[in-house]
Amino acid sequence: MSEQTELPKDIVESLLAIGIIEWGVSLTQPDEKHASDLLDTIKLTREHFNIADEDTGIHGIYLEGTGIVLAHTGMSPNSPQHARILAGAWNQLVEIARKQKDNTKVFRHG
Repeated sequence: MSEQTELPKDIVESLLAIGIIEWGVSLTQPDEKHASDLLDTIKLTREHFNIADEDTGIHGIYLEGTGIVLAHTGMSPNSPQHARILAGAWNQLVEIARKQKDNTKVFRHG
């Protein structure tokens, strides 16, 4: 992975428009209630962004080469960009972790 000192302009604009985010967790509840809450969120998103009630993809981040979801970013017009930003940040952290682990091995065994 190459070192990059500047982010693409569209990424900078998206990050600054949203601002700081935080980790969170939902209430503890049965699967059926989680599914119901997700349906409510989809309805609110459709209303807010005037998205037609038709088949729509839900964007997110996935383990590479699988259908395993790490996080959904949604179906709004902003959702693809949010998924792109999260995937880029995650993958950069993976590269940092790999380098750190490699450096630890060299230090211990060098």
